[in-house]
Amino acid sequence: MSCPVFLINLPRDAQRLTVMRDQLEALSLPFEWVEAVYGKALPPAQFDALYDASLNASDYPRPLSAGEVGCYASHIEVWRRVAAAGERGQPFSLVLEDDVELHATLPAVLAAIGALPVRWDMIKLVGRDSEKLSRRWPLPAPAAGTELVRYRRAPSLTGAYLLSAEGARKLLARHARFHRPVDVDIRHWWQSGLRLYGVSPYPIGLGDESFTSSIGDRQGAVSLGSRWRKARGQWRYNLCNAWFNRALEAAGDPFPELTHGGRP
Repeated sequence: MSCPVFLINLPRDAQRLTVMRDQLEALSLPFEWVEAVYGKALPPAQFDALYDASLNASDYPRPLSAGEVGCYASHIEVWRRVAAAGERGQPFSLVLEDDVELHATLPAVLAAIGALPVRWDMIKLVGRDSEKLSRRWPLPAPAAGTELVRYRRAPSLTGAYLLSAEGARKLLARHARFHRPVDVDIRHWWQSGLRLYGVSPYPIGLGDESFTSSIGDRQGAVSLGSRWRKARGQWRYNLCNAWFNRALEAAGDPFPELTHGGRP
């Protein structure tokens, strides 16, 4: 099953676009270019409509940079397109940032996932080498040797993921206005009811460009108050993450057709 592919890219980053186009063409994956939002160029009214600075000040250790606001706004635009594609009969789409490296296994993984019922909202396709996992399901051919996984702690990277139309609607309903970076909000998957999974091994890696930010660096938390908010947020995250993961396990196996119950 083919799916729409959305590539987020700033117009000024022409070299990144060329690299990504070459990779996608080599894998016979047509894509739709999505112009990334340049946060510093947003009009003040639009910036304020997206970014809740008041909630950020009380709930997050530091203010977001203009680049982070633009990055989040770019993903929101893609979520709208994924939801619209769902209305045209496309149950899920592939979302890419322009600094990833596509592996030869990607088309097989897309085909195997496309053959499954869409009982998921997001499947992460890029992450770290070692992730904390709670459950695994073997994917069928043509992706034999690859597993669908559920995380103990969701990874933070947003460079490549599959998103269902239902998942896009959930994210838009919860995060049309935001106060944290997009990767942090996705890690809090229970707040939007997001059914979040991943693939192991990942069919997409970090490209050389991923180590050079195109949107600007994040600001660090330095004041006593920001350190307190960071510690409070980590404690709250750990508590909620553990509770909701236990609830998922108690709910049973979402993919019994892949195994007789999966394996821990």
